[in-house]
Amino acid sequence: MSSFQLDDCLNFCSNIAVLLNITRDHLNRYDHIDHYIDSKFRIALFQKKENIFIYNHDDPIIREGLKKYSIVSQCIPFSIKEELRIGAYIKDQKIFIRNQKNQEVFFINVKDIPLIGDHNLYNIMASLIISEILNINKKSIISTLLKLKAIEHRMEKIRNINGVHFINDSKATNVNAVFYALKTMNGPIIWIAGGEDKGNNYVELIPLVQKKVKAIIFLGQNNEKIFNFFKNIIDIILVTKNIRKAVYMAYILSSHGDNVLFSPACSSFDLFKDYKERGNKFKQEVRKLIYENL
Repeated sequence: MSSFQLDDCLNFCSNIAVLLNITRDHLNRYDHIDHYIDSKFRIALFQKKENIFIYNHDDPIIREGLKKYSIVSQCIPFSIKEELRIGAYIKDQKIFIRNQKNQEVFFINVKDIPLIGDHNLYNIMASLIISEILNINKKSIISTLLKLKAIEHRMEKIRNINGVHFINDSKATNVNAVFYALKTMNGPIIWIAGGEDKGNNYVELIPLVQKKVKAIIFLGQNNEKIFNFFKNIIDIILVTKNIRKAVYMAYILSSHGDNVLFSPACSSFDLFKDYKERGNKFKQEVRKLIYENL
C-alpha cells in the first residue's frame, strides 16, 4: 500500500503487515518527513496483538519509528547486515530464519537467487518470513525463488550494443531505488536521471556517484535542483527534454564495458503518462540504436 492509501485508512488492520523501508520520498506532498513516516507506520498502528508486523531491521528510520509508535502486534525483523535473535538474516551468504523456539532454519544460498541487488534480498526475506507463518511448503517456495525473473522497468537488461549495456530502471522513482541500482552495478555508468522531483534529498547517492558514474544526463522539464546538486560532483553533465536525445547522448559518451543506466530518481509525470510509458520509450530508443549500428 502507498502512503497515499494509508492516509485514508482510519482503522485498517491486516493479519500480516510488511514495512520494507522508509526513505525521503513524496516530500512534495508532505510538509515534513515525520508526516510521511506517520503515514507509512499506519500499516501497523491498528494491528492487534495476534497480528504480525514484519519490518526491515537495517532501516534506521523504521528502527526509530518502533521506539516512537505504539505497536502491539508481534514484530519480526529481517536484515542482510546482522544475525538476529529472531527473524530472517544472512550468514555465510545463506538466508536463515530464527523462530521463536530459537531454531535456525536454512532456506537458500544467496548465490542461487537469480535476481541481483540488496533490495531483492530484502523482498525475498520478508516473503520467506510470511511463508513460514503461513506454513507454506519449503520446497515450493524455494522452487519459486529459483525461477524468479526481473520485473519490467526494474533493472531490466535491454541490449548490449558494441559492448555497452543498456538497463531500464524507469520504476526507480525515488532516491532509495537508485541507491540500490547504482550499488548493484559493476563497471562505469552513464546515468540518465531526472524528471519531476518529489522533494528528494540526493546526499546518500554521492559516494556511489563519485565511485561509479562517469557522466550524467538529466531528462525532464525542469532539472535545475538535481543539476545544481551534482554539478560539482561529476564533470560531464548534459541536460535534455527529449528521451531520444538522452539515449543518443549516453551512447556517444559510452565506451566498451560501460553501462547506460536509466534510473530517474524522480516521477515521470513531467514528460510521460507514467513510469511504464517512460520505460517503454527508453527501450524503443535503444532498439533504434541497434538498427543504426547494423
